[in-house]
Amino acid sequence: MTPVAIKAAECVKTMLTKDEKTKEKYLSRVTGLGSMIVQNGLAGTVLFVKIKGPEEVIQHLNELIEVQTGQKDFCSLIIGGKSISQHEYIKAQFAVMEGVKWLRRYAEIFLNKEEE
Repeated sequence: MTPVAIKAAECVKTMLTKDEKTKEKYLSRVTGLGSMIVQNGLAGTVLFVKIKGPEEVIQHLNELIEVQTGQKDFCSLIIGGKSISQHEYIKAQFAVMEGVKWLRRYAEIFLNKEEE
């Protein structure tokens, strides 16, 4: 498995100890992240998730970006309104798109209760 797939699995597994409402909200949010990023960009998506939650999604996006780019706490730069070069932003957005595919897959496997 790739490092991003491994990190995504680790991130989703941290949600297993959360209450059912948080798990459901996380699954719902992660399921829509890919299309949200395509439509609104990484910055718009991060700001939306910051307001609507759950907070774990922001943490997991940060971890996925770090695994692929080495940039730590990238979402905090966006939230804080810090200046980000176009190159770094695009690099992070591509990284998070790859990571979100894996997050969604693992969230559907570990958190989806429909099959039970």
